[in-house]
Amino acid sequence: MTTNQFIDEIRNLIAQDELEAALGKLRILLENSPRLNEALVQSARFEDIRRQIRLGLVSHAEANLTQNQIRAGLLDLLREIEKQGAQEVVRKEMEQAISIVNSKNVLIGSTITSGGGDVQIGDRTINTESDTSRRLRVFLYFLVPVLAIAGAFVWYRLQEMQRPLSLKVRVENRTPNAELPDPNGELTLTYGAKSESKTAGAASEALFEGIPANFKGEELRLRYEAKGFADVDTTFTLDNDKIVLPVRRNNDLAKITGFISDDAGNPLEGVKIAMACCSALTDASGAFTLDIPFEHQRSSQRLDIFRQGFASKSITTPVIPGEPVRLMLDRQ
Repeated sequence: MTTNQFIDEIRNLIAQDELEAALGKLRILLENSPRLNEALVQSARFEDIRRQIRLGLVSHAEANLTQNQIRAGLLDLLREIEKQGAQEVVRKEMEQAISIVNSKNVLIGSTITSGGGDVQIGDRTINTESDTSRRLRVFLYFLVPVLAIAGAFVWYRLQEMQRPLSLKVRVENRTPNAELPDPNGELTLTYGAKSESKTAGAASEALFEGIPANFKGEELRLRYEAKGFADVDTTFTLDNDKIVLPVRRNNDLAKITGFISDDAGNPLEGVKIAMACCSALTDASGAFTLDIPFEHQRSSQRLDIFRQGFASKSITTPVIPGEPVRLMLDRQ
């Protein structure tokens, strides 16, 4: 490519508003010329106006004016270069600079050194990398992704370990009775020095949240109290986020006791007290005890009372643990 062709290429870039590319080629063209300073001044003006545009320091009209001035200055400089290029010595220097730009690789008065890797001269590639360097590069090529994945996994595990825990507790009635209500009581979870209570029944789950992550794998205490059911006080290891707590009915409804006397207050022996499932007789002190199978247990029971010579009686009485039933029969 001749000097004039190179200058025409720069003019085309200016016409296409590619000022940055045009300035770059102009600096290469004037590398060994006293006019290089002029090109550097125009380049500095161009960079400055671009910075002011980014910062919003100039208006659109002012920016266009400055860029037009730069274009005009560059075109004037190219015209002077064409005139100066007519001189034989200057023309040869410029064409030498152009040939350097257009060549693949030209090294003048330079010593090639390499710390490893390939050096390309023209169409020839010289491999200067040592075996140790190549092995290290391959090792790092595979090691870096592995380390990145391992680091991401460790970071994820650390985040998981620091995240507060939650626990769902479902109360399960292991002694269901269609005639008796399901459990509905208070569930208390204790970990460390903290205790938290929730209302819990068989139809719902109690949710405990915000348990510190350091209690993972530790023993926690769980207590449950509900009317008609045996109290539960147990410990468990916090390994899962959900547990089932089995509960069973107590024996409060399994027994009815009482005393039967006549209308004068004397205890009656041999009085029969009967239910649908079972019956009992009073002893000499007028006392009786009814043992009720689980499937017949109720919160209240109907009692049929009979003794010869006395008026029979039927009553419905609540079953109250520890409180005997006191009844009186009238003589016929």
